[in-house]
Amino acid sequence: MTSAEMTKIAIAGGILFAAYKYGNGLIKAGAVAVAAGVIAKRVPYVKDVM
Repeated sequence: MTSAEMTKIAIAGGILFAAYKYGNGLIKAGAVAVAAGVIAKRVPYVKDVM
């Protein structure tokens, strides 16, 4: 993973964290779902299945 990829993931993670911390219930659920998708694409054994 390059530095540029890590920067993109860190920015997205920060935005999702802010949405989770300060949003209402629907926004929190969306932020968790998007974060789960991002993580699933980064984990090698899950990425091969998706």
